[in-house]
Amino acid sequence: MEIQSNQLANAVVLTVSGRMDAENAHQFQKTCEDWIGRGATHLLVDLSGLQYVSSVGLSSFLAVAKVLQSKSGSVILCRLQGLPKQVFELTHLIGLFPVFESMDAALASLP
Repeated sequence: MEIQSNQLANAVVLTVSGRMDAENAHQFQKTCEDWIGRGATHLLVDLSGLQYVSSVGLSSFLAVAKVLQSKSGSVILCRLQGLPKQVFELTHLIGLFPVFESMDAALASLP
């Protein structure tokens, strides 16, 4: 799994690609926590390159969302597709996150 970060004026964009599983999901969570520690309250996660997400990966998304919720922030999923999208849908977690087809739409949703 690869994670690239890009700080914008009102959010941080995290581009996640590859496979998110038990071996590396903690990397995603730590990257998010690092940004939250620096004051980020909105994380836009571009998942267009994500090929697979395990239950451990899903729990990382939930943990980060819980931390941000307490800070009136959010985890926003962008360009979720393929198998990862099916996993979010089958587990009914898709309803817990704002999901957008494009980065522009996600950015437009920010306060």
